[in-house]
Amino acid sequence: MFDKISNGMKGAMGQFQMMQKLMQNENFRAFIAHPKVRELFGDPDFREVAKTQDFSKILSHPGFARLRQDPEVAGLMAKINPKELLGG
Repeated sequence: MFDKISNGMKGAMGQFQMMQKLMQNENFRAFIAHPKVRELFGDPDFREVAKTQDFSKILSHPGFARLRQDPEVAGLMAKINPKELLGG
């Protein structure tokens, strides 16, 4: 039982640390502040998919696919360096 709690806390801390790192990145902040991105994040269906933390599902969601087709949002995405954000 304590192992489950400990693993859950480690996972939550890891997610918190990742969000802190993401929020320090000006390109990521610009992306999530875009009105079309905020609108997608407000979609209950997308939020359910996002909760899975399955990037293939998130990227294939129709709403996210539409964002990738939008030149302005795609330009913001292109500025985000995943290796930098993920410490790679």
